[in-house]
Amino acid sequence: MGMSLLLFFVASGVQLGLFTIFLAHTTFCISYVAMVVLARLQDFDFSVIEAAQDLGAGWWTTATRVLLPLLAPGIAAGALLAFTLSVDDFVISFFVAGPGSTTLPIRIYSMIKHGSPPLINALSTILLVVTFAAVSISQRLTKEKA
Repeated sequence: MGMSLLLFFVASGVQLGLFTIFLAHTTFCISYVAMVVLARLQDFDFSVIEAAQDLGAGWWTTATRVLLPLLAPGIAAGALLAFTLSVDDFVISFFVAGPGSTTLPIRIYSMIKHGSPPLINALSTILLVVTFAAVSISQRLTKEKA
């Protein structure tokens, strides 16, 4: 996917940089997020939306005060999954990052090539702790809402 996106960006005349990294990761992760949110929608009770509209709520009010709060756990789970996949995917970032644009996986790769193991170990530990904390907070919030 990284090579095909690189060819697409070069053929389109798009300058490689942070914007192309953003587009590549969005393209890569959108299907995972969609599947998580669609799974949440399968258990969704649409009579709640009808009740809100029967009580006089407009489209915007129904979407922001009824639909979005009920879909929030699915959206949060999808965002966490997308973040995890995005941080893990080195290949796509490596291909579509332009000169001067770097992500954490690219930075770690360059550190490994140039040899600075203590810094890599510390950075990896920090990344692991942050990811563990995010998952723990997500599980705690999910348990409180259930």
